[in-house]
Amino acid sequence: MGWWRSYAGDGRFSSSTLTVLIGTFVVLWLLWAIKKQRKAAVPPLPPGPRGLPIVGYLPFVGTELHTKFHQLCGIYGPIYKVWLGNKLSIVISSPSLVKEVVRDQDAIFSNHDTNIVGRIVTYGGADIALSMNCPNWKMLRKIFVREMSSPANLDSTWALRVEEVRNTIRNVYDKKGTHIDLGDLAFITVMNAIMNMLWGGTLRGEEGAKFRAEFKHIFTELLIILGKPNVSDLFPALAKFDLQGIGRKAKKISEDIDGVVDYAIDKQIKSLAKAKEEGTTKTKQKDFLQVLLELKEQDDGAPSMSMTQLKAVVFDIVVAGSDTTTAMSEWVMARLLKHPEIMRKVTEELTEIVGLDNLVEECHLPKLHYLEVVIKETFRLHPPSPFLLLRTPSESSIIGGYLVPKGSSIFLHIWAIQRDPKYWDNPLEFKPERFLNDAYGRIDYSGNNFKYLPFGSGRRICAGLALGERTLKYILASLLHSYEWKLPQGSEIEFSDTYGVITKKKNPTIAIPTQGYPSLSSTHNSTM
Repeated sequence: MGWWRSYAGDGRFSSSTLTVLIGTFVVLWLLWAIKKQRKAAVPPLPPGPRGLPIVGYLPFVGTELHTKFHQLCGIYGPIYKVWLGNKLSIVISSPSLVKEVVRDQDAIFSNHDTNIVGRIVTYGGADIALSMNCPNWKMLRKIFVREMSSPANLDSTWALRVEEVRNTIRNVYDKKGTHIDLGDLAFITVMNAIMNMLWGGTLRGEEGAKFRAEFKHIFTELLIILGKPNVSDLFPALAKFDLQGIGRKAKKISEDIDGVVDYAIDKQIKSLAKAKEEGTTKTKQKDFLQVLLELKEQDDGAPSMSMTQLKAVVFDIVVAGSDTTTAMSEWVMARLLKHPEIMRKVTEELTEIVGLDNLVEECHLPKLHYLEVVIKETFRLHPPSPFLLLRTPSESSIIGGYLVPKGSSIFLHIWAIQRDPKYWDNPLEFKPERFLNDAYGRIDYSGNNFKYLPFGSGRRICAGLALGERTLKYILASLLHSYEWKLPQGSEIEFSDTYGVITKKKNPTIAIPTQGYPSLSSTHNSTM
């Protein structure tokens, strides 16, 4: 009697049972085959270095992340993964793959990967830089680009910029022949210019000077903790313990900034209310704060920003505008001091366009073509943010044939791309003339050429590009036209850098200003 029989003599039942068993086996085999096929269809993660349990590759990256990631690119190719703590990071270092992120799949990759300090000081990511891609972000960006950094508004705030830059020129006049730290000089000039544009029409005289000094002190403290690696970012499960105390420091600084900004806002609101009550219009120069408050109170049916968003935008202007412009001012001056023949061409152009008996005006800037390519070349070799702001995909995606999981950190390695010999001739050579020839002459800051992206590309391209470009060029033109600069006897310039939120020159750039032009005597004696 066969083992498949249920009971004696029932052959029909055993045949049916066998049919069911075979059918079940076939169905299970088909399901297994389909699952295997689907699994095989999911692309793998990018290659990458092995790390240690828990900490991943973190112990091996060192402090100069941009150079270490460049080395790994030579081993693993233009896209690879690296675990930093329990955070999966994807590093991309080819123009074509960057294009997939910032243009082809921009909607998926349009959110920035924020850290704890960033979220705290921007009121939970209520600003333009760190806000999620949402209607509020679109509204803020539209307001900033259209109202704050439009050509008309930048023209109208010219007087507020020129006041502080010429203050610097006068101060240098008293220090001719002495050693000057160009990084410190740039920081003071940029911070004063930015704050004068922000609330120079609101806070004047002794009150304004005290206010700015307090804000600069707070801002300097913030820059220190912004550049510190935070264990809480790399191991989110530990964030509640704030082991390094960075979160607590950030909250204290945020409260201090909030108090300072509240004071300026309250002052401006009272001034506007008084003018409205008297039926008059404020005749003084409009600063950014007044423009923002007027936009907030507009009643034209369009969405308007909240007070929290307004303060977050003020924070963006100060941080993005000052730190980037300060670092780039020093890098440009360092490159020119290293290459006196290039500096001579810049000063000759300034003499031709501006004239020996005149000070630089903003109308001169579009005509300074050689200074423009010097700045472009410096941005190529020293992009202020080597990876731009980190992005994170809102859903899992495919880049370069590899899986990029939702929530991973995306490092767009602009620093490596802009030094890659596949895309640039003699890439480590400082050669501004490359931007005057046919091959590179049409490259600009707009983000349309993916081998040159110092300000990013796509919908998250730097919103303050126009303001930063104008301020940087004006400061440099003024310093270079007003004085001749030389290195101290026996000193040399080197170009090692320190990685951080903004990558800065590791060692200070010291220079000596000599021979001011005749026009400086009237500037020095003026009260402005």
